[in-house]
Amino acid sequence: MGIVYFPEPYPDELIFSVLARYYVHSGYPAYTFCAEDIFADKKVRPDMEFLNVMRLEVLEALCKKKPMAELVEKHTMFPYYARFLPCERRNKAFEALYNMSGDYNNLLAVPKQKNGEKKYLRYCPMCVEEDRQLYGESYWHRSHQMAGVRICPVHGCRLLNSSAIISGKASPNLITAEQAIKEMDIIYENEVEIQLAEYVGKVFQSDMDMKNPVAVGQFLHSQMAGTEYLSARGEQRNIQKLYDDFMVFYKDLSLQGLTELWQVQKVFNNYRLNCFEVCQIAMFLNIPIEKLCNMELPDRTQEQIFDDKVKELHRQGLKYPEIAKRLNASYNVVKPVGAGSYGKYSYGKKVYQKGGAKPKDWERIDRESLPLVKATVKQLWSSEDERPHRVTKFAVCKILGFPDKRLELMPLCKNEVLKYQESQEQYWAREMVWAVGKIQKEGKNLNWKQVRILTNMRKINAMSCLPYLKVIAEPVLYDKVQALL
Repeated sequence: MGIVYFPEPYPDELIFSVLARYYVHSGYPAYTFCAEDIFADKKVRPDMEFLNVMRLEVLEALCKKKPMAELVEKHTMFPYYARFLPCERRNKAFEALYNMSGDYNNLLAVPKQKNGEKKYLRYCPMCVEEDRQLYGESYWHRSHQMAGVRICPVHGCRLLNSSAIISGKASPNLITAEQAIKEMDIIYENEVEIQLAEYVGKVFQSDMDMKNPVAVGQFLHSQMAGTEYLSARGEQRNIQKLYDDFMVFYKDLSLQGLTELWQVQKVFNNYRLNCFEVCQIAMFLNIPIEKLCNMELPDRTQEQIFDDKVKELHRQGLKYPEIAKRLNASYNVVKPVGAGSYGKYSYGKKVYQKGGAKPKDWERIDRESLPLVKATVKQLWSSEDERPHRVTKFAVCKILGFPDKRLELMPLCKNEVLKYQESQEQYWAREMVWAVGKIQKEGKNLNWKQVRILTNMRKINAMSCLPYLKVIAEPVLYDKVQALL
């Protein structure tokens, strides 16, 4: 089958919506015939929020409009459920979705539906009117499907349920927004909910830094520095005070999102990674959207700043009780800090450590190991004649003879490895450059069989890496690979 016509994805449109419009516009007599042309398995149930394994012709038609990576990030719900995942898990989820495998469902932070609760594709009546004026038809917006958000982030009015149900029990079908819209009532909610919807929507639409290693819990903790929600030294969170103020701030939110103290605590401990809940806390703490979407930890922690102040004031001749009063801290914290014994003494009594091996100085080991890690990363990444390898924590540890989890104790080395983290498709692109270069250098005929022997790559793999190959390869090489496919 050759795809003669394929619709251009609209801004913020779900891939499901693009396929539904293709189905309706192409005039198929029944869904079964369309499914046979679109999906690798015609019996599959179309995924409304993400995507299914599609036939190569359809994938090519989609990727002619936009690269696959952009389709995943800008036309599925991936950013909503992956933004605050740990870096490695976030990239695995992206790779799974990029490769159209089923693993992403177990990797993304998708909240489970409550018993008996039905979930529908939603729409904003004002967006529907604007879409019809601009494009002649409405479509399914991603930003209307954000779990926990009941308000259109653009217009501030309530989102309405369509007749299109999101369920594993629903009959397979492709339904356009025009077919499923039921009513057009415009209802506005309270101001705080409108502000939160706008905040969450802007976070959702922001570009993602796939290599950012900062954990969201640590970032939120760092943003409370100097507030009444952290102790003077910054070690202890006054979680009860935070929770009480949080609940007052969101008193009109109709019990949406975080409602229990233990839930708030779990966000800070990196056990709850729901975008809506993270945004609730971030907006309450007045964290700018740009800062939340590009999380960075301060160069110096509140503990280090506090300790330096204590020592400086003591050098100026102030006594510990006066320092404690000035810094609004406990004398039992200030004195050990000034004496350089914080953590070793409690209330003036020394706490002896148990016998056995002395704890290792991981900061020193981290610094000393960094040159070795950099050299190993360079060796894995590229070599003049040898096949390139993917740079992973496991591969680096194996070469250096480190235990599997050693890099978790060495942040400098770990971050160096994460700089080179890449998707499978990005690696295939680098491998393709190497293979073509090797074949030409050896004077052999450049054909797909030679490339396949060197890389063990299937044509569908090569097709999926073309957007990345176009970025890293010379135009002549890129054209040669395209000709092979």
